Amino acid sequence: MSVTGIVLAGGRSTRFGSDKLLEPLEQLHGETLLVAAIDGVAALSDGVIVAGRALPEALIAGDVPIALVGDPEPFGGPLVALAHVLGTAAADPDDLAIVTGGDMPRLVPAVIEAMLETLRDSAGADAVHLGRDEASTGSNRSEPSRRQVLPLVIRVQPAARAAREAVEAGHRSLQALLDRMTAIELPSTAWLPLDPGALTLLDVDTRADLDRLRPS
Repeated sequence: MSVTGIVLAGGRSTRFGSDKLLEPLEQLHGETLLVAAIDGVAALSDGVIVAGRALPEALIAGDVPIALVGDPEPFGGPLVALAHVLGTAAADPDDLAIVTGGDMPRLVPAVIEAMLETLRDSAGADAVHLGRDEASTGSNRSEPSRRQVLPLVIRVQPAARAAREAVEAGHRSLQALLDRMTAIELPSTAWLPLDPGALTLLDVDTRADLDRLRPS
C-alpha cells in the first residue's frame, strides 16, 4: 500500500491579485504557499504529484520524489486536474492519496494521519473528509450545508473512476466527486483536538487570509 500526495496548484488567483502560489511570503519566512503545501504532504507520502503549471524554483529535493503533471485544460478547475492525475496513476487496489490545495500551507500531520487511519480501517469507504465546526474554525465563507472537500484522503482506484465520471457528466467541482464516492466525514470532535486552530482547513484566497499564516 502506498500513499501519494496530490497538490492541486491551478487556478487564476483572481482574488489574491497575483500568482499567490509562487510568491514568497513574509508570513511563511520567505517560502511560497506551494512549497509549504508540498512540504505538508511530503512528510506523509511516498511521493508527491503537483497538478499545475510549474514547480516552485525554491523547492528543495528531498527523500520523497516530486513530479509535475500539467493541467489538461488550463484553468479547467480542480476536478479536471485531479481526474487527469488519477487517470495517469498505475495504482494498486490498496493505494491511497492525500489531496490538498496549493494554497493550503498549514496541514497538521496528526490530522492527516487520523484521516488515513480512518480510511484504512473502513473497508467500505472510498474517501475521508473533515467535518466542520463553524464556531471553532471561525469560517463564515462557506455554506454550513456544504461539505469541506479539501484536504481529502481517497482510495486511488475508485476515486479515479468517480472523477472521470464526474468530468464526463460536465461537472467541475470537487463536491461532485464526493457525490460519487462512499465518503466518511471525520467529525470535528475527532480532529480539532489535534488542530485546535483548525489550520488544516486554512486556504489563502485573499491577502487578508495571510494574517493567519503568521508564526505563533
